[in-house]
Amino acid sequence: MNRKLIETLQAQLAADRAMQAVVTAILDRCDRYGAMPARMTLPCGSPEEQDAAVRLLSAAAVRPLADNSLTVRLDLARADTHLRAEGWPGLAEVLYTASGRGPRNLRAEAEKLAKDASERAIALAERHVGAARSFLLDLSKRVEEHRGELYELARSQGLSCLEDELELLASCIELAEQNDQPLRLANFSRRAANSTKAVRPGDRRYTHVVDALLDYVPGLAERVAVEDSADLGDRRRLALECLNIFRNETPIDVLCYGHLVLEKRGRRLETAAVHRQLGEPVRLLLLHLRDAQVVEARAERVISIENETTFNDYVDWLRTSGREEIALLSEGQANWAVVRLLRMLKTANPSLPLQHWGDLDRFGVLILRSLRRRSCLPIEPLWMDVATFERHVAAGIPLVEGEREEIARLLLASPDDIGGDLLRAIRSAGRWVEQETVAEDALDLGGPR
Repeated sequence: MNRKLIETLQAQLAADRAMQAVVTAILDRCDRYGAMPARMTLPCGSPEEQDAAVRLLSAAAVRPLADNSLTVRLDLARADTHLRAEGWPGLAEVLYTASGRGPRNLRAEAEKLAKDASERAIALAERHVGAARSFLLDLSKRVEEHRGELYELARSQGLSCLEDELELLASCIELAEQNDQPLRLANFSRRAANSTKAVRPGDRRYTHVVDALLDYVPGLAERVAVEDSADLGDRRRLALECLNIFRNETPIDVLCYGHLVLEKRGRRLETAAVHRQLGEPVRLLLLHLRDAQVVEARAERVISIENETTFNDYVDWLRTSGREEIALLSEGQANWAVVRLLRMLKTANPSLPLQHWGDLDRFGVLILRSLRRRSCLPIEPLWMDVATFERHVAAGIPLVEGEREEIARLLLASPDDIGGDLLRAIRSAGRWVEQETVAEDALDLGGPR
C-alpha cells in the first residue's frame, strides 16, 4: 500500500473536520451494506464539507444535485477507478486504513445476531413449560425480526447477556404460574433469581415477567380485567396477587405534614390532619393508602422534599409561617407510597400545584424526572434552577471524577428533559450544591417565592 497517500489523508483527517465528516459518511454507508456503493448521495453540512468531498474524490466525481445545493452526488466508482489506474489501492481500502477502521457489514451482522438470539430462545424454551415456554417461543420470533427491548439487549451487551436474562425471566414466569401459596414479592424474587432485588415493582424485569404472565397464563388477564382498573401498575399488581404473590407493603410509607383527610371503606381517616394540628408530621403506610381517597386537602400546594433534614426544616418553617401546604418526604428516590399519595392529592384537587425540591446535582434531577415519570403528574422543580444554583455555587462541592462525563451522557440522551439547564450549569461549574445549603438561605429569606 502507498504509505505516503495514507499518511497524507491521515494528516488531513486529524486536522480537517469537514474531511472527517465526508469520510465518516462514506464509510458508514459502506458498513451498512458491507460494500462501497458505486454512487451515493451526500447531504453536506456546510460548504467546507462540499469542498472536502471535491478534494478527496476530485471535481469530476462530485456533482451538486442542484444550483446552490449542499447535497452532492458522489461517483465513488469513478474515484476508485482513478486511484487504481495510478497504482494505488482501491478507495475503500484507502479510506478504512487512513481512518483506522475495519470494514463491517452491519446488515449481515444484525441478521446473524437476530438468528442466533432466536435460536437461543428456542433452546431455552425446551427446558421450560407453560407460560414460560410460550413466552420464549414468541420472543424467539420477535428477536428474529429485530424487535423489542430484549433484542436491543443482545445487540448492546451480547448473546450471553441475553441468554442469562431470558433464563432468569423464564424461571420467574414458571415459578409464578406454579405458585400455590401466599408469597411475598421479595421472597418470590429470591427463590426465582437468588436475590430479593432481582424483581422489583416498576423495573423492566418486573414488567417483562408480569406482562408475560398476563399474556400466557390462561384466564389471568380475564381475572384482572374484572377489577376494572385503568392503571397499568395496578393491573400488574393484581396479576401477581391472583397468583398469590403479594408486595410487602408495611415498610413502604410516606412521611407527610399537612391537613389532609382520607376516606376508606366508608370511614374517615383523619390521622394526618390531627397531627398537623399538633404541629407534627405523620407516616402513612402504602397499605393505608390502598383503596382510599383524599376527601379533604387544605393546601396552597404540595411539595415533595428529597432529604429528611430539609423536610424537617421545612415543616418547622410551615409551622411558624402559617402557610397551608402539604409536604412529603421522598427520601431520595420516592417510593410508591409517595407516588400514590401524590396521585390521590391531584385527583382530589386537580388544580393543586405540585413541586419537588432536591439537591442541585445529577441525582437530584434524576429523582425529579423519575417522580414525574412514575406518577404521570406535572411536578415542577422548586429551587432547582440555574439562578438558585449560581447564588450558592461558591458553597458547592466539587464534582467527583467522571461526574462531568456522566452529566454529558445524560444531556446527550435527553437534552430537552426537565432540569437540562441546571445540569449544564453544574457541568460547567464543576460543582454541585446540597439541598441543605439552599434551605438555609431560602427559608430564612421568608419562605417560598
